[in-house]
Amino acid sequence: MEYKTSYTKEEVDDLVQWFSTHEFENQIDLGSGINIPDLKKTLPNMLHIAQTKRENRTFSGQVNLAFRIRDELIKQGKVKE
Repeated sequence: MEYKTSYTKEEVDDLVQWFSTHEFENQIDLGSGINIPDLKKTLPNMLHIAQTKRENRTFSGQVNLAFRIRDELIKQGKVKE
């Protein structure tokens, strides 16, 4: 998803739903020095921020990162079918 300064409730709800209904590898490298070695620990916190701070532009980068993680998991074939 393209970076935005705020996200709608529907966008965030769809993101949370996607993560709750898909299995994926526990590690991802997003490039540019962003490597997340333990998604199972990181994602609950990121999704909590997305749900509670989605309209606060201070947290928009963190919310966008959660969307990037989902998109990269799909792109890199790390989603388990």
